[in-house]
Amino acid sequence: MPSPTAGSPTPLTVRLPDGRTLGFTRYGNPEHRAVVYHHGFGTSGRGLPHDAALLARLQLQILAPDRPGTGQSSVYRPLTFPSFADDMVAMLDALEIAGPVGVMGWSVGGVHALALAARHPARVAAGQLLSTCLPLGERAAYKHLSWLWKGLLWGQLGFPWLNRTTFLWLSRQWQRHPDRTINWFIRGMRSEEARVTAQHRALLRDAAVQGFAHHGRSVFDDAQAWCRPPGFRIEDVRAPMQLWHGEADGVWGPGNIPYLARRLGGAPVRLLPGQGHMLYLENWPAIMEEMAEML
Repeated sequence: MPSPTAGSPTPLTVRLPDGRTLGFTRYGNPEHRAVVYHHGFGTSGRGLPHDAALLARLQLQILAPDRPGTGQSSVYRPLTFPSFADDMVAMLDALEIAGPVGVMGWSVGGVHALALAARHPARVAAGQLLSTCLPLGERAAYKHLSWLWKGLLWGQLGFPWLNRTTFLWLSRQWQRHPDRTINWFIRGMRSEEARVTAQHRALLRDAAVQGFAHHGRSVFDDAQAWCRPPGFRIEDVRAPMQLWHGEADGVWGPGNIPYLARRLGGAPVRLLPGQGHMLYLENWPAIMEEMAEML
């Protein structure tokens, strides 16, 4: 295991109580206040901007865990939002971080951030949801989904073998031809997402290679967890939350973000004109400044 440092992002592992390995990346000084970052679908904890000077000035460290089957994390077939929330507490315990931490989540990672805050309220001081989604398998949220997401939910649950085959094929492409694969994804994106992804191409490419490790098992299990009943109530989140969303988000439109904010007790929402799903990459200093203030 590499020695933790305050400089470059450091890949680390901890052993969970059931014997599994949890991989994570630490950004910043291990002596500083901790923020747990949940990555998006099909990527990993290596997809964050590296700004050591910013973290040092704010006296923050970021712990970016890889969900089961991603990177160095062991595959865990019964993955659920509550199970990964419990893994986060085990990680913090292993690192001897007892006090409440900040929590962040991008895209579907926002649902994992909510699960941690709802299931372990004493461990979360505040949180930020970046281009976040709704839990697809929650009955209350279903009527707020677009027809596209309802169709994807139906396909994931009704034809899991087809999705498993697709993610296996994508895993092979990412492992064998990472540059060609990210170029293919960029060509299929809407303009705003394509622009930002091209600017951060190497970072996002390497994060996706880790995300599609283990023959794509992680992304399939993550999708299954996302499509099943979430196992927690959004209304149980007690920590203050801040939502960031782009008005030009081509992956998860902003239409139901006010609905989510209401369920979080009227959490404030930053709607950014002209920005898309990858807004966290363009607004990272402002996001981290706000995280430090919330803590």
